[in-house]
Amino acid sequence: MFPDFIGIGAQKAGTTWLDRNLRRHPQIWMPPLKELHYFDEKIKDPSSTLVFLPTKVFGKRPADERWRNQFKTRIKGDVKAFSAQNLLWDLNYYMRAPTNEWYASLFEQGRAKITGDITPGYSILEPYMISRIHKLMPETKIIFMMRNPIERAWSHAVMNFDKLEKGSASAAADNELLQKFKRRDSRLQTNYLRTLENWSVYYPRERIFVGFLEDIHFFPEPLMRELCGFLGANTSSEYQVRKGKIHSRTVGEMPTHMAVHLARAYYELLERLSERFGGYASFWLYCAKRLIEDTPKEEGLPYPLWESRFWEEWSVKTEGPPTSLQSGPLSSIREKQKGKPRS
Repeated sequence: MFPDFIGIGAQKAGTTWLDRNLRRHPQIWMPPLKELHYFDEKIKDPSSTLVFLPTKVFGKRPADERWRNQFKTRIKGDVKAFSAQNLLWDLNYYMRAPTNEWYASLFEQGRAKITGDITPGYSILEPYMISRIHKLMPETKIIFMMRNPIERAWSHAVMNFDKLEKGSASAAADNELLQKFKRRDSRLQTNYLRTLENWSVYYPRERIFVGFLEDIHFFPEPLMRELCGFLGANTSSEYQVRKGKIHSRTVGEMPTHMAVHLARAYYELLERLSERFGGYASFWLYCAKRLIEDTPKEEGLPYPLWESRFWEEWSVKTEGPPTSLQSGPLSSIREKQKGKPRS
């Protein structure tokens, strides 16, 4: 009834790339809409359709207005590129009150395949809600993607600036960006260890796949082979991995002073991540050390940071860059790092 796997985030850590590649696999079925938001948002809505629909159609809350806009956009898309299955799915998704049975019905079309829900907001769920998910689907598998906390927090803060009429984040005042860095959801989305600890209470480590954004860049095909194997899907010559970025922001640089601020804010977390995972996480820590102890004179840094000179410097210190995939099940990921040089 329920999905075979859940992608729980983190936001701005490659989940859209993951979604696009998973839905290309012939043995995997994904809902037409990424980010179903049942367990973090919709589960709080009225469970009766008679109450739910009037609330959404006539309500004045931002969530109600967002529902109306999404519904109009989806229906227009269904009309332009008609698909009976997609239209039926959309009507079910938008017109029925959200319940556990409703959530299960969203995957009915893919019942002959491996099904999944990717909603990054699930990464910051409280333990009581994770417990509720576990009671519904104790055998589901969990996918969690991580990214350099400095980059993730920056990307999270500037994602809306690209939509402004006059351009990018450079037009925004520093204090506005600093306020975005301090937002609770941004801090929680970046606290990867909290996420892993909360979900590990209910799901064994071998059922949690941890991925790194760097692997999407450096090892996209090995990453998808490893992930498909984790999910129980075959990797054949017919399955082609889509490489390259899915969402490429116009902001190609990160202001150095902002990077320094984030390096200080997340330094303790970066130390713990480096100690636990090594590999890419040790590069993240190296970036923070360089930013704090020997701040570059340039006003801006290449973004993402593996495109900066930090990557070459770190690679020399670690006797070369990584030559193999680091992502994998949480139960084995640390074993992969044994014997590898670390900063």
